[in-house]
Amino acid sequence: MDGARGFDDVYRIVKQAVQERLGLRRAGMGLVLAELPNNLAAFHELGTNSIVINRILLNAVAAVAKSRRELNSYVFVVLLHEYLHTLGIDEERTRELVRDIVSSIFPQDHIAVKMATTSVYEMYPELKNIPYLPRGGEPELVKDFDTDSATYIR
Repeated sequence: MDGARGFDDVYRIVKQAVQERLGLRRAGMGLVLAELPNNLAAFHELGTNSIVINRILLNAVAAVAKSRRELNSYVFVVLLHEYLHTLGIDEERTRELVRDIVSSIFPQDHIAVKMATTSVYEMYPELKNIPYLPRGGEPELVKDFDTDSATYIR
């Protein structure tokens, strides 16, 4: 996790953890960054191949995170949660699985374990006050995401 340099690196760890733990895998996913209400870290819309992450909240976490490990851990937990939804898992079971998977691959004192068992607003109380001020920015498709699934030559 500490060596992850971007979304694709973190997502690769997510997919590997789910494959090892549940024997499930889904290929061909896309990642979109968009301005969403602050109470929504991310979502996967049923029937699509995209995960949408709240760009405002992500930027706020990036601003308060004390290390790359902390930011990567946030991204890991969010992507894991939404990836499980892409596999057809409901909200209640997804929450349980996120806690179980994170706890099984990281030491109990790892920041990802704390993030998986609490809310981002408990981790970073100062984020409760960030205003939802959409800047009118267009959703951004993240390039080089889920590159393990690409079968074409670049």
